[in-house]
Amino acid sequence: MAHKGLNRDVIVDEGCRLVEEKGIEAFSMRELAARLNVRPAALYNHVESQNALLQEMALRTAEQLRTLLAESMEGKSPDEAFLAGARAYRRFAAEHPYGYQTLIRMPGSDDESLIRASFASFAPLRELIRSYGAGEPATLHFLRCFRAAIHGFAELTANGFMMRGPATRDETYELMIRVYLVQLKGLCTHEEI
Repeated sequence: MAHKGLNRDVIVDEGCRLVEEKGIEAFSMRELAARLNVRPAALYNHVESQNALLQEMALRTAEQLRTLLAESMEGKSPDEAFLAGARAYRRFAAEHPYGYQTLIRMPGSDDESLIRASFASFAPLRELIRSYGAGEPATLHFLRCFRAAIHGFAELTANGFMMRGPATRDETYELMIRVYLVQLKGLCTHEEI
């Protein structure tokens, strides 16, 4: 018999909170059940497995990132939208470090819905970058490099790097994304890579 008030959304919500607090490596169905005041078996009335639940949590995280990017970029000029989207991506990774990790691990899955969600999470920035008019494959190269740069920056700062010296992390990040914006504009005026 299902526990009153327990449903898939409640489980996913609490699972996301648990991952945000303790990390994906520390996640367990047993601890999730204890937080929901149910037996672990009760969870399986709503989710097929721990892996299925983690995938559902990753899908939710992907949608949160896509929504944040879209909202941060809305109503801005292309250049300001590019900068705002890059800032929002970094902020999301910093504010949701463990949830962000579920998102980053998604492309390693063969689950088509996860692959599509991972692709969609970056869609607002990808669409904006394509709107600058660089052809393929230059746009694809740029997208890969840019995402690797902002992800790398988020990972390095999350692990305590870039703490010393006369420049702040924020200043360095701002310089990096502005350099990428200049490079993006340059792609549109030069021959394809």
